[in-house]
Amino acid sequence: MLYALGVLIFALGLLGSIALHEVGHMVPAKKFGVKVTQYMVGFGPTLWSRKRGDTEYGVKAIPLGGYIRMIGMVPPRADGKVSRWPKRMATAVEDFRATSRNEVTPEDEDRQFYRLTPGKKIIVMLGGPTMNFVIYLVLTLLLAVSLGQKHQDATTTVGSVSQCVVKATDAAANSDTCPTTAPTSPAYGVLQPGDQLTAINGVAVASWTDAVSVIERSANQPVSMTITRDGASRTVTITPVENVKYANADGTKTKVAGFIGVSPTIHNYYAATPINQVPGQVVSQIAQGVRVIGDYPSRVESVWDTVFEGKARDPEGAVGVVGIGRIGGEVAASHQFDVQDKIYILISLLASINLLLFFFNLLPLLPLDGGHVAGALVEAAKRGRARLQDRAAARARARARAADPDSPLLVDDAPAPRKPIYVDTAAMLPFVYAVASVLIVVTLLIMYADIVKPVTIS
Repeated sequence: MLYALGVLIFALGLLGSIALHEVGHMVPAKKFGVKVTQYMVGFGPTLWSRKRGDTEYGVKAIPLGGYIRMIGMVPPRADGKVSRWPKRMATAVEDFRATSRNEVTPEDEDRQFYRLTPGKKIIVMLGGPTMNFVIYLVLTLLLAVSLGQKHQDATTTVGSVSQCVVKATDAAANSDTCPTTAPTSPAYGVLQPGDQLTAINGVAVASWTDAVSVIERSANQPVSMTITRDGASRTVTITPVENVKYANADGTKTKVAGFIGVSPTIHNYYAATPINQVPGQVVSQIAQGVRVIGDYPSRVESVWDTVFEGKARDPEGAVGVVGIGRIGGEVAASHQFDVQDKIYILISLLASINLLLFFFNLLPLLPLDGGHVAGALVEAAKRGRARLQDRAAARARARARAADPDSPLLVDDAPAPRKPIYVDTAAMLPFVYAVASVLIVVTLLIMYADIVKPVTIS
């Protein structure tokens, strides 16, 4: 039941993110006068739809994305321009152009997307990714001011007692069983989980760190420990032995110190993140998101190795919607997380997905939003160059007129106004097919791996 609830919560969060992404495109498009005929969440067969004004709003069966349909996405073919593509592909390009043109009625001529200025096109196409980034920021801020960050404090209560003495560098240190040759730990049979340490050698213990400090420098020396067990105070004597321990958190350095074989009970709690720390956290997560996108090809390669070469699934490899949904379900159903942990993980997952969607959609590849932005930037550059050329020609004519005002060559010498310059994205249709094919194959590959060999929280 909890597993299904986790999957449902994640699915609703993802659908909400997709819906808001498309709102980010639709609102500026309508604001600039573009006719939007469809607003759809999902792909495939339509499950529900309703038309309001010019726009049909609906939900489709496959929740792997969404789209809005704007009329006039591509400009007419320029007069005299000949396609460089082979005949079959050139025909496909013209068919696509004709289909786009058939959506336009005479009264909608000025409501076509391609007629927007480059700046307005960029605003429309960046609206979707920007919405994902806003969702990421809102969720991150929500976590910061509510749950904040998880902290772990070692208490002065014994959490576990080791049965034997094993060097930290030995493989057996990570095992639940003791090697037959390992000596018994000094605390085994003396201390028990739940014992509260109150004093060492008659000095009150304020923290677990204080206790560890005394134990580590007391190798081969008896240590008197006052503990509280079952409400009663008692004193025990334990002699620490020398053992190899890690000297830092990442395990790159070791030291020889006193050891008795006990670990503390860990107190887990959440505390709100100070607002002045949130910007640094956001910058760090953005940098991590950039690295993830940059490493994406190698992450997909690891999934390929899992599917076709039988290798173990890399937990750092690419994970799709199905895989993340399964992780959400496992988190919700797991007994190793409390309610706060589950809320934190699920919201963090959704925030991370929106950040990655922001970066992914900015890739300068059609049919992604970034590809349309790149086309608008090229269009702006071409228009800017044309304006510079026109100004240079006008200055040349002015100089010629000043030198010889009566010259017959300068009568009505102003050129006819230029036709608007548009980037013909329809001509890029073969590249669109290629990119879309790769994305579909990668999506299906990851989906298959998520079903057959999923990444799990364990």
